[in-house]
Amino acid sequence: MKRLGIVLSTALLGLAAAWACTAEPALSHSERLDGKAVFLDSGCVTCHSVPSAGLTARVEKMKASDLVDLGERYEAEWVAKYLRGTEKLDGKSHRKPFKGSDEELQALVDWLLEQKSE
Repeated sequence: MKRLGIVLSTALLGLAAAWACTAEPALSHSERLDGKAVFLDSGCVTCHSVPSAGLTARVEKMKASDLVDLGERYEAEWVAKYLRGTEKLDGKSHRKPFKGSDEELQALVDWLLEQKSE
């Protein structure tokens, strides 16, 4: 009986090792989350355009700045703080602080900083 337990344990360990070798590497949260989807789901496109991604602000009278070339002007940490409402630009906080998770915010900031003018 003891021998059967050892054989089964060894077989299970072997299967687990084989599965671990074939499983895809784990992705970080920001790699799994799509920044563009976060942008759309959070309603950012209501006021902001991202021409490089083919996105135009939905409400023309509320149109805020286009969000391209941010990476040339700001660091990721500053953008994240501004979007959360804890940093100011020209003495003003973002009108609608980002309410999503830290992972969603990171995916959004990463995506925004990748957007370049054409």
